Amino acid sequence: MSIRTKRWIGCVLVIALLLGSRSIYLNAMEGDKANPAVSAANEQASSVEHEAIEPVQSTAPAAPSGQVTATVADVRAASTEGNEQVQIPELTDALVGMKMAENDRFELFVDEKTANVRIVDKQTKREWHGAPPMDKKTPPNNIKFVQAPVHLKYTTGTELSQTYSLQDAENTTAVEAIEGGARATFTFANHGITLSVEYRLTEQGLTVRIPYESILEQGPSRLVSVEVLPFFQAASPWQQGAVFVPDGSGALMRIKAQRAQSFNAYSEFIYGSDPVFLKHSHTQLLPSWRQTVFSKEQIALPVYGIYADGSGFLGIVSQGDHDAKINATPAGIRNIQLYRASAEFIYRNDDIIFIGDNPSEIPLYQGRMIGGDRMLELILLQGEDAHYVGMAKAYREYLIARQGLAPVVHADIPLQIRIFAGVLRYEVLGKTFISMTTFEQVKHIIDAYKARGIDNLEITIEGWSKGGVYGTQPKHFPVESALGGQRGLKELADYASSQGVRLYLKANYVRPFEEEGDFRKNRDAVYGIKKEPQESYNYWLDTRWNDPDELFYLLKPDRVYNNHIAKEIERYKELGIDGVHLQYMGDTLYSDQDPKHPSTREETKKVWIQVMDELRAATGRTAVDYGNAYVLGHVDRIDDIPVDSSHFTYLDEAVPFLQIVLHGYVPYTAEPTNLEDDPRVEFLRKLETGAWPSYELTYEPTSNLQRTMKTDLISSEFANWLEPSIEEYTRIADLYAKIYDQPITGHEILSKWVRRTTYANGISVMVNYHSKPQTADGYTLEPYGYLVLEGGR
Repeated sequence: MSIRTKRWIGCVLVIALLLGSRSIYLNAMEGDKANPAVSAANEQASSVEHEAIEPVQSTAPAAPSGQVTATVADVRAASTEGNEQVQIPELTDALVGMKMAENDRFELFVDEKTANVRIVDKQTKREWHGAPPMDKKTPPNNIKFVQAPVHLKYTTGTELSQTYSLQDAENTTAVEAIEGGARATFTFANHGITLSVEYRLTEQGLTVRIPYESILEQGPSRLVSVEVLPFFQAASPWQQGAVFVPDGSGALMRIKAQRAQSFNAYSEFIYGSDPVFLKHSHTQLLPSWRQTVFSKEQIALPVYGIYADGSGFLGIVSQGDHDAKINATPAGIRNIQLYRASAEFIYRNDDIIFIGDNPSEIPLYQGRMIGGDRMLELILLQGEDAHYVGMAKAYREYLIARQGLAPVVHADIPLQIRIFAGVLRYEVLGKTFISMTTFEQVKHIIDAYKARGIDNLEITIEGWSKGGVYGTQPKHFPVESALGGQRGLKELADYASSQGVRLYLKANYVRPFEEEGDFRKNRDAVYGIKKEPQESYNYWLDTRWNDPDELFYLLKPDRVYNNHIAKEIERYKELGIDGVHLQYMGDTLYSDQDPKHPSTREETKKVWIQVMDELRAATGRTAVDYGNAYVLGHVDRIDDIPVDSSHFTYLDEAVPFLQIVLHGYVPYTAEPTNLEDDPRVEFLRKLETGAWPSYELTYEPTSNLQRTMKTDLISSEFANWLEPSIEEYTRIADLYAKIYDQPITGHEILSKWVRRTTYANGISVMVNYHSKPQTADGYTLEPYGYLVLEGGR
């Protein structure tokens, strides 16, 4: 051993001794516990900072050696992972409170000192606590932190601070009875902030509402965000269950006695961050450059929940979802041994601006609060329903009642084909239109599939308007003449109809490229906090820095409808197409900080819904990407639905929560098969989640797209993908014909590698994500294989 090596080892030992138990483990989901469908976990940190108020200690009470129990009750696991048995410490007394309301099912108790809640099921006597009992050895400040039902963040200028209702002796809390519940008014005396929270019992649980008019700012502080009941039904490490977050398709944070220590917690914006506030979606910001965050899934559904030991709840953000976050925190952070989840309502966003010749970075908050009431609806679950599948069923029923979600009615299972028609190539002088698929060539594609016996096709054409995909949008007419023009598109629509093929046109009314067509940024684009049109770049995949040659903007929502949709609806009707795919409206939501014409994300959401409804009425169908919750009940198909989670280090595994909610009600497709990294794994994900396969194709060779902005089509030539697409479609067509209209009623993680999805008619699908045969529940599955079971066989 060399002297240099010995010195290096000595330094490592010294550093290890100094750090002790404070070392941070960055292995994604504790190494081998990652989702088996993913070859490598995404080692990216959460966007939220650790609440460094109390020192972080060990993550759980000491566990007796050698005592191991099975994994959480919902998992029929053949794996060896499990919770270590721990001794339950002496606990603090539960907050009892005074009875403030009752109905046929529940009683509501509110503690007069803290204004926290306790709910009791009158029949089963099961209780749900806003502040659960804790280890008596917990520091007093942390006990107050847990028992405080209101946590808020505020600013006095440029920095963000946080407090809670029981932190300062000067704070006051007043509780009064109202119809069906209680109102608690909280005054943060040192900050001059007052707000009220209203609790009301429902037949399913509890609503928690913050009336906007109750918020007063009478001091130096300005309200930034509020969490209400952040520890509702929080779980202890000795319990068995999980915290559910709606990350991508859905993800679980398993409740464990021992967990790798983390200083990060889950905290993500519902529907993704507002893109006009650059700080929320970038890791580095410079005056002329910006680096975006690592690729991750976003939250499509405004829900969260916890289940443990036979009880749980589903939280639904029913008002204010457009300006809110979902938070989830593992035990150990802030030396609090509780797993918790909550919604955080945002009242002011912040960003960074640069000032001066040698630009200085200046943080800046919104001056005016984002208006509107905020409300949570807590659906209380117990028994078999206290599980992520039970949560998904409860949310499905909520959508049926509130948003008109309805079962699918068409019985055919179409092969989804997306056609890329054309794009502009910018030359040294001028630009050239690159035709990739003419309307006549689309007919040839239809004929080729029909000749092979594929009668059910659904085709969506992108880049059909003048200039192609980055041409004159948001203006979509006239139709590109090089593709066949208006007459050629009308003939294609008629031909598709005669062949029983549904034809969609993809339209971009949200993100125009620079100042093409009649778009003008100062007039038409949304503004950021620095009161200038906010740029929206594309980014280089390898470095994540913005590409200065690919500059886009986001269109003001009112101009989307008044200046474009209203003028073009009749043109779509004249073509005789079957539907319009509205790009960006299913996965992008933003505000406008233009001081002359400001608008909120809620107002943008309303415009998107209006557009979906009117184009649906005019053409028959609408489709979107990803599928944020506000589109449900307004679209007929969702493309590129997330079938996985972001794999943050503190989340243990992905689950198909989104698909359990939607299957049998809204058809959805996975990302195109010809663009997948590992078709074997992705095929199994489709089977596990019930997603339809899709393909994004061109008639001309993919190489023709060189030196254009269309860089994501790696292999798209129709001639190369005709046979593979038919093979995949025929492999699952019979199965999907039996389950297309069936809700998912069960999902099980049978082992580390094997999962089973069950439908209402009794059909279940088992998949094996391992490269070796696996046996689970008495069945043996081949490597990367699957089984379809009908009637239990």
